[in-house]
Amino acid sequence: MDEMTWTDPQLKARYERNLKAMEQRRAAHPELLNKWAVPYKVFTRSSLHGIQNMRINWLMDNHPQQFREMMMANVLEEHLRDIERRTRERQAQIVDRLMESRHLLNRTDCLKAAPQMTDLDRLNGMNEAQAESMSMAIHEIVESF
Repeated sequence: MDEMTWTDPQLKARYERNLKAMEQRRAAHPELLNKWAVPYKVFTRSSLHGIQNMRINWLMDNHPQQFREMMMANVLEEHLRDIERRTRERQAQIVDRLMESRHLLNRTDCLKAAPQMTDLDRLNGMNEAQAESMSMAIHEIVESF
C-alpha cells in the first residue's frame, strides 16, 4: 500500500496492529491468506444499501481522508451501524413530534382539530410525517460529522 498521511494517530495505531496480526497469521499459515489480502474490510459506493450507503457516499464526497482512515482501521463498519441506529432513533423522535403537532396521533384528536378529516386523510398525513421525519433525520445525522 502506498504511504499515506494519517490525521488520527489512534486509527493509525489500530491499522498497524491489524496489519501486524495479519502478517503473523500469514507467516503461520501462508496457504490461507492471499498475497493481496488487506487487514480491513473494503467498502465502496455500492457496498451497502440504505442509510449506511448514504453515509458512505457522504463520507467519500466530503471527508475522503476520514473515510479511508476509518476503513483501514476497521472501525467504519461499526461507525455505519451506529449512524443507522442514531438516524432511526432520531427519525422516531421527529415523527412523534410531527404527528403530535399535526394532531394525527389518535382519531379523536384528529376529529377535534379538523372535523372534515377522513381516515384516509389521516393515513396520508401519517405517511407524509414519516417521509418528512426520515428526510430530516438523514440531514441531521447522516450528513454531518
